[in-house]
Amino acid sequence: MKKRQRSIIALVVVLAVLVGAYFYVSNRPKKQAEDNKTIEICKVPKEDIVKMVLESRDGTTLTFEKKDDKWTVDYPHPVILDQTSVDDIAYSFASLYAERIIDENPKDLSVYGLDKPAVVARAFLKDGTQKVLYLGNKTPAGNTYYLMAEGDPKVYSVWMNHGEHFSYKLSDVREKDLTEINTQELTYLKIAKKGKSTIEIERNDEQSKDEAQFGLSLWRMTQPYNEPMGVSSDKFQKVLDGISSLTSNAIKEFVEDNPQDLSKYGLDDPVAELIVKDKENTLHLYFGKDTDDGKSVYFKTADVNSVYTMEKSKTELLDTKPFDIVDKFAYIVNIDNVDKIIVEGRGKTHVLTITRQTKKAEKEGEEDEVIATYMVDGKEVEEKPFKKFYQSLIGILVDAEIDREMAEENPEVKTTFFLNKGSRREVHVNYVPYDNDFYAVFRSGKAEFVVSRSQVNKMLDDLEALIRGDLVKDE
Repeated sequence: MKKRQRSIIALVVVLAVLVGAYFYVSNRPKKQAEDNKTIEICKVPKEDIVKMVLESRDGTTLTFEKKDDKWTVDYPHPVILDQTSVDDIAYSFASLYAERIIDENPKDLSVYGLDKPAVVARAFLKDGTQKVLYLGNKTPAGNTYYLMAEGDPKVYSVWMNHGEHFSYKLSDVREKDLTEINTQELTYLKIAKKGKSTIEIERNDEQSKDEAQFGLSLWRMTQPYNEPMGVSSDKFQKVLDGISSLTSNAIKEFVEDNPQDLSKYGLDDPVAELIVKDKENTLHLYFGKDTDDGKSVYFKTADVNSVYTMEKSKTELLDTKPFDIVDKFAYIVNIDNVDKIIVEGRGKTHVLTITRQTKKAEKEGEEDEVIATYMVDGKEVEEKPFKKFYQSLIGILVDAEIDREMAEENPEVKTTFFLNKGSRREVHVNYVPYDNDFYAVFRSGKAEFVVSRSQVNKMLDDLEALIRGDLVKDE
């Protein structure tokens, strides 16, 4: 019973509050209601604005015109505008409301910085009319500006974003992003820096399904090494991330347009060059010397004669070392592309062959079957142990770049691959003693890497086990 009484009392209290609120709103003083009304200064359809002019107190004038639905700027040199930033100015013209009325009939406009406005902002409309606004100083509160409209004697305060929009300089509305590159569709990369090896990487359009499955050779490095090398997808991802980071908000400062002397920026003889291409776009940059504070670097694009600065933290990819991102295979090729391999080592020569026959499909829609026969020194061997040895052969990984010139004299181990596709049908990979622990790996007559002797010896051990027939134990 008591619980029910408490519930009824609570409902009566809530009802009384609601009734009181209704009477308060209905009978609220008119002045208070008027104070809460929005104060409209300028209201026009944004799409009707075709031209905007910002005349600053310092004598600079920015003139924007709409052409083919894009804003352009009157400037003696070609510049790319950030369309969103220019649109911010148009939004301020199109929908401008005051925070409050400061002075209904001001006697001294200098109090508000409006005797000589900081900016005279004009918007020209399709119908030939224009809207003129006068921007004064910031208010003492710091989050609003004083403003007047042509034909209206009142001084208003407007929110700070409007004041900032009308105060924009050219540098505020220029595009700070560089050409966007889709790194997942990268087709070419070049990194050249003084004192370092030039890196060139291109997409491998002949990547096999097996290579794709294991993340191998989606890209291949054509420089600086004598022979193309696969690129490690995992290690290369850091470079791709660096490209994305570099292009976003890349320009820290607009330094000079149409410079006559590039030497003062170190761009007459650039320190570094970067070229990146995807299927549609190209980014080509030159980098000069550091700025005086050492935190940024001067740079320019290949297609525009303007100098900018970029934070040095964005340029770390220019210090990429080729050996850090290549696949470390001494030589890797898909077994389907191999017809014969000759291995010479430990005083013996062994010949491994793969012959293939195609069995036509019996039913429409089925694929033809390729039947391979694996031979070692003229004797047939099973597919599984043959492929296990092949993995040992192509799985030899280089350990480091070689640090001295060497002649291809007296190789202890030779391997020759005979291929069935590509421009080069015969590839020689030979192993010459470097020291007690390493071989120098010679490819096409030149050594660029060293590999541990233990890896080569294991490959020869596996070959002997293949010949004996015990490479693959019963499982």
